[in-house]
Amino acid sequence: MIKALAFAAALSLASAQAGAAVIVPDSATASSTFNNGFYSPANLINGSGISSAGLHDSSFTNMWMSNLGVNQAQIIFDLGGLFALEGAAFWNYNFGNPAEFQSTILRGVKDFRILTSLDGTTFNEIFLGTLAMGTGQLLPSQNFDLTGTARFIQIDILNNYGQGTFAERDWSSGLSEVQFLGTAVPEPATWMMMLLGFGAVGFAIRRRREGLPQLA
Repeated sequence: MIKALAFAAALSLASAQAGAAVIVPDSATASSTFNNGFYSPANLINGSGISSAGLHDSSFTNMWMSNLGVNQAQIIFDLGGLFALEGAAFWNYNFGNPAEFQSTILRGVKDFRILTSLDGTTFNEIFLGTLAMGTGQLLPSQNFDLTGTARFIQIDILNNYGQGTFAERDWSSGLSEVQFLGTAVPEPATWMMMLLGFGAVGFAIRRRREGLPQLA
């Protein structure tokens, strides 16, 4: 029993002290999505289109896009647990040719904000930023520092690079991939297990020392 508690405590402590890593969200839900079999918000968190070098391709099947004519949208990521956030990486919408007038690449997000929540109900803004437009070529991420603890992250898309209308509709908005960096925050039950584990180990060590013969 003591060994089991000690192992659980050590495992929890190692998790708490581990360096920041890419968080894999449980889900991504968008307020608007162009529903034609492609452009699912799941593409934002599944790594589709990203090479081993961290570059995103230009295939629209690996991206997300809001519904036609909707250029403002919200995306909510459920991280699946509490995390101490340290950063975010964005790959903007990357399908089209920047040199062409009214190219589809103008769907790329321009201004956005990031909000966080512990319960999925109350959100607080922690970041306001701007993304560079995609290139239509292999695309590196744009990285931002974040601070705060969150279970849910909301991205508010405020505008995009499209000007005027396209096919008599406002431009849609799109992204290719989003990643968050952070460290898992142990739940209260985990902290209790750690305390019990350390207490049990300390008690065992004390009993062992008390049972040893005293040196003259």
